[in-house]
Amino acid sequence: MRALLLLPLLLAACAPATSPARTLPDTVVALPGLPTEHLRVVVMGDQGTGTDVQWRVAAAMQAVCAQGGCDLGVALGDNFYPAGPKSLNTTLFHDRFEVPYGPLKIPFLVVPGNHDESWLAGGDGADSRGADVQVAYSWVNPQWVMPARSYRAPVGQLVEFFAVDTTPMAAYLPPRRADERVGGAWEVAQRAWLASALARSTARWQLVLGHHPLFSNSTHGDAGQYDGLGLAFQRGDGVRTLYTVACGRANLLLAGHDHALEVFGPQPECPETWSLVSGAAGSAVSPGGGKRVAAFEVYRQAGFMVLDITPAMLRIEVYVLDAAGAPQRVHMQELAPF
Repeated sequence: MRALLLLPLLLAACAPATSPARTLPDTVVALPGLPTEHLRVVVMGDQGTGTDVQWRVAAAMQAVCAQGGCDLGVALGDNFYPAGPKSLNTTLFHDRFEVPYGPLKIPFLVVPGNHDESWLAGGDGADSRGADVQVAYSWVNPQWVMPARSYRAPVGQLVEFFAVDTTPMAAYLPPRRADERVGGAWEVAQRAWLASALARSTARWQLVLGHHPLFSNSTHGDAGQYDGLGLAFQRGDGVRTLYTVACGRANLLLAGHDHALEVFGPQPECPETWSLVSGAAGSAVSPGGGKRVAAFEVYRQAGFMVLDITPAMLRIEVYVLDAAGAPQRVHMQELAPF
């Protein structure tokens, strides 16, 4: 009966939104003091579980950064489980970000995930007010860099990061804000902003940061086919379309969502652009099973990645934790610029 009552709401959400057109501001982050010839970036996703896995991965990140150096961090969403804070009046930011990652003493570029934007149930991704709270936190803690839900962060002429909010385009319930529903003004505006920003970038490398992956051999699968669901707003049609504008323009797409570690070379649907999933920093429960050819993939092992970036090369390093919790590098992939 409950499903029948929800059916009209779900069917209405499948229709294209008719909200007025909007334009996203071009929010640019200044990252003073970062090296512009050799940058090391630690990449984590889905870390905010508050479990022993999060603490052990954070400690392993500190060990790798202490040995090889880290200049910048990336947090790829699901920064809090089961749901993101509803206000700044909470200890979650302190307990699950400041305590484990503060010792790294580097800024983190942050994007929101579906758990951060929960509405009626943890992870439904239907209320972007959760992302608004995390934007507000960036004014409180400069280590947490999230000045808007979509923004770009250049590091000299070496690399430029483009952060996007994929959650409204892959929510399990129709987004609470009408203009964020499938085909709505938010989706159109963010896609236009990303296309324009990438086209204008003069950096040697362009990297797109989002929570949901374009490709994955794990539980959720590829964008446009997430979880085998039938409705456009659930299966991620908008995510697939958003990333398509980056294919051949961005060198690398970074995502989480699946609690796994995956590296994919350019695919027929997205030529020239590599993509990775680094979502095992707080949980490592996601299995494999997909059939897409991967350059590397590992499942049910907690870990993270490091990007080593110079003008001539971008190296992806994949780390997992051994039985004692020590980081072990299990893969290294070198990319050349276009």
